[in-house]
Amino acid sequence: MTMKRTILLAVWLAVVVSMTSARAQSGDVLRPEDGLPVDEHIARELQDHRGVVIVDAILSTPKIGGGVTRCVFPVVTLGQTLDKDAPTKTIRASVIGGGKLAAFGGITSLPPGEYLLLSIRCNNTNEGYGGPHAKFQVRAGEIVDIGALRLDHEGGGLFSNAGKMRRSVADISPEVVAFLKERAPRAMTHMVRRPMTMLGPPDSVTRTSVRRCSIIGCL
Repeated sequence: MTMKRTILLAVWLAVVVSMTSARAQSGDVLRPEDGLPVDEHIARELQDHRGVVIVDAILSTPKIGGGVTRCVFPVVTLGQTLDKDAPTKTIRASVIGGGKLAAFGGITSLPPGEYLLLSIRCNNTNEGYGGPHAKFQVRAGEIVDIGALRLDHEGGGLFSNAGKMRRSVADISPEVVAFLKERAPRAMTHMVRRPMTMLGPPDSVTRTSVRRCSIIGCL
């Protein structure tokens, strides 16, 4: 019985250690699960020789009747290669409600290296824009603001998902800066600004990838 209990205890400890390690490697510094301040989580990520990245995305998509409208729930996907089997990280950018910043999830930690902003998707319209759109550097022990990727898609007509796309790199909005300073005042004093580098021409013809759903499922 004692041997069995010893084995079970060892297995349980291994599971706990693996869960703790996975949580520490998650890079989720804005929604900590253990109740610690965001400043403390950022400090721990930096001590683990990771870098903390602040990134936003501003995505405008065509209106049915013409013109463009700003995406309410944009998300960006980051990664180091174009290999579809390589690890990626998807984070929520600025969520705008009533013309004001309602939420922001564009801050995460990553191991040092060169990264790509692989894609942008509008969650509330299911429109996606594959890239890579830009590249940036992550350095160990650094909190870096790489700016906001702005993408404006002007539609090609009522029954077309083709159109013109204009991309640019903009500053993080003052509202996002204020949001982060409120939650991580100590960390934000050490932030450096190094804007991402856009890849490819700023203007191009594009087609959106729209996930079409019906009562029998999604395509």
